Amino acid sequence: DPYKTKFNKGHVFDKKSGSQTESVKILEEKVDPELLKSMREGAPVNLEGVPPRPEEAEHEGIPKRPPKWLKHDKQALRFFAYFQEPVHESGIENFRVRKCVMFYYLDDDTLHIIEPRVENSGIPQGVFLKRHKVPKAGGDIYTYSDLNIGVNVDVYGRVFRIVDSDEFTRKFYADMGVTLKEAEEYPADLFGDHRIMSKTKIPPPDIAESKEYVEKKLNGGRCNKGLQQF
Repeated sequence: DPYKTKFNKGHVFDKKSGSQTESVKILEEKVDPELLKSMREGAPVNLEGVPPRPEEAEHEGIPKRPPKWLKHDKQALRFFAYFQEPVHESGIENFRVRKCVMFYYLDDDTLHIIEPRVENSGIPQGVFLKRHKVPKAGGDIYTYSDLNIGVNVDVYGRVFRIVDSDEFTRKFYADMGVTLKEAEEYPADLFGDHRIMSKTKIPPPDIAESKEYVEKKLNGGRCNKGLQQF
């Protein structure tokens, strides 16, 4: 500015009574006493020129009913099932019972089947069926209404028999107005029974007692009160 003649710098602090104080400019604001009273007492004031508040319209982006992928997020029904596998050239069994756990995910109608691993079983176990939508024989996919205790589920030609479920699954079907049947027993597993018997350790007989028995039978040795039964 060529016409500026004062080039002094603005300051913030002043000196009052020998001490340095901050220079503060008080801004005056007009106060409406009626509006202030209405705000304190809660009495409404008719303000002119203020448009009325519009009614809250329903948000089209928020559905009235939440979709199942949101309502049933991370929720799965768990069933306990088995299938029978034929066994050839075995004198112990002619079929084997393979126990599985079947998961049905409510958010996307998918099935997932796993087989718990058994130590030294000699067969591959673990994930039996990866999670995906399983079609039925008629072309539709399996839903939770198709699953129940005592029902045979055909998965790509292999038939699974559902025998039981967990507590959450029973509560879910009860909320849907469906009563699950009573739990069933697994069929006899000859291979499992044979494994248990083969692992059972039978303690060997007392060698000293057998020796004394043979000596007594040959008219020798000392008399043993424990062998009086012989």
